Amino acid sequence: MKKNLKIYGVCVFISTIFLLICSKNSPLYIMNDWVDANAFFTVGKSMMRGLIPYRDLFEQKGPLLYLIYGIGSLISYNSFTGVFILEVISFSIFLYYIEKIAALFMEIKKSILTLPIITFGIVTLKSFSHGGSAEEFTLPLLAISGYYLIKYLKSDSSKMDSKELFINGFMAGMVLLIKYTLLGFHFGFMVIIFLYQLKDKKYKDAFISCLIFLLGMALPVLPWLIYFSLNNALYDFFNVYFIINIKSYPVKASIGAKIIKTFTLLFKNIFKNYILFLGIVVGFIALFMKENIFAKKYSKLALLLCFLTTGIFIYIGGTNFHYYSLPLSIFIIIGISLLLKIYPFKIKWYTYFFVLSILIPLTFKLSSNTLMLKKKNSDYAQIIFSDIIKQNNDKSLLNYGFLDGGFYLEAEVIPEYYYFMKNNIPYKNYPEMMDEQDRYVDEAKVNFIIVKNTISKKRIDKIRKNYHEIKRHTQTNNLNQTTTYILYQKNKS
Repeated sequence: MKKNLKIYGVCVFISTIFLLICSKNSPLYIMNDWVDANAFFTVGKSMMRGLIPYRDLFEQKGPLLYLIYGIGSLISYNSFTGVFILEVISFSIFLYYIEKIAALFMEIKKSILTLPIITFGIVTLKSFSHGGSAEEFTLPLLAISGYYLIKYLKSDSSKMDSKELFINGFMAGMVLLIKYTLLGFHFGFMVIIFLYQLKDKKYKDAFISCLIFLLGMALPVLPWLIYFSLNNALYDFFNVYFIINIKSYPVKASIGAKIIKTFTLLFKNIFKNYILFLGIVVGFIALFMKENIFAKKYSKLALLLCFLTTGIFIYIGGTNFHYYSLPLSIFIIIGISLLLKIYPFKIKWYTYFFVLSILIPLTFKLSSNTLMLKKKNSDYAQIIFSDIIKQNNDKSLLNYGFLDGGFYLEAEVIPEYYYFMKNNIPYKNYPEMMDEQDRYVDEAKVNFIIVKNTISKKRIDKIRKNYHEIKRHTQTNNLNQTTTYILYQKNKS
């Protein structure tokens, strides 16, 4: 127990140091300007104050993610500091199980050394994005199941303990409640166990194992079904989170074309990033070249299968945002573990200090977020506009025609209307969203409207019927992309 607490303490220390540098949720950053994180925060804090996701506010991620952000808003209502604390806890749990995985292959001194290395590798990935993604919050759930999977592959028995099956089902249920397209790892996990039991002709055990896993998966889902049922929002939950998500992003292509595109996206994202390439591709090559380090036959193929199912679930939809590939980083531990296992050096106390002294400066250099550390309050339209909005008794606000830009957060406004922003759904696939936002503007429902300069002339003309421009501001993000925001206020009657 004492040893585990020490290891977790190391995980917390490493997580805090690296996330302070790389996550925009960190107190070192003025704000997190990432649209996704702001959307999660807006829904989460609204949820903590009585609104119901999917019924009262339209957003498309899982309810557990909103709960995480909602709890963060209870810690800090007008900043991401609370979310950062939860992010550190989450990443620390991830590292704790990464160390447990590494310890299955090597002595503890080397397994602890994997922690700063894999942390550096992940937080400097482009897919780490801005901090606080759905993908990031699933990492500990994947690491826990990854530990149990490798432990299973290193055992002689084809049967997994019922308690462990239930725990891993529970992890899958949590992933389902954050972002269901990330369930590929757990799908592969259960397929592996099922096939090993079929191979040993334990047909009854194979089906019972699946049942136990599904029962574990149902446990975290059940409270949410009750919550939505009691709030007359069960239909809204299924309709928005599943049906609209599936229908609104269709890829019109044959099955063969979809398969080709899925694998193209998967390997494109791995090969274009040296950390994923070294950790995963080189790691798997080394794994297959090395003598078997598992007890079970075909264990290497089983791990490869799990990797492929993870990637297929992520990319089968045909879309490719840079943060999608983050869950694949769980497989980096394969390459790191094999490298440290075969490398003939002894670990001294100063080895850790030496590694950190190299990786921390490199993190500042390689993270795409650290450019934002130089920003001032006056660089952000969110802060400039919020100062204006807060001077008015009527602070009602609409983020019109684009994803949540953080204006609700900075102005400390709870949205009053269902479509409080425009999601990344093509108009032809779901016209209701922008039609409703247009109606809010036509009927002058809110006092303030914020738009980007990319908005159409038709909509600008629509705004000017009832609103006048009072401020515009141009700013640059960490990817050197420039955006101009415009603040409009309702005309006095």
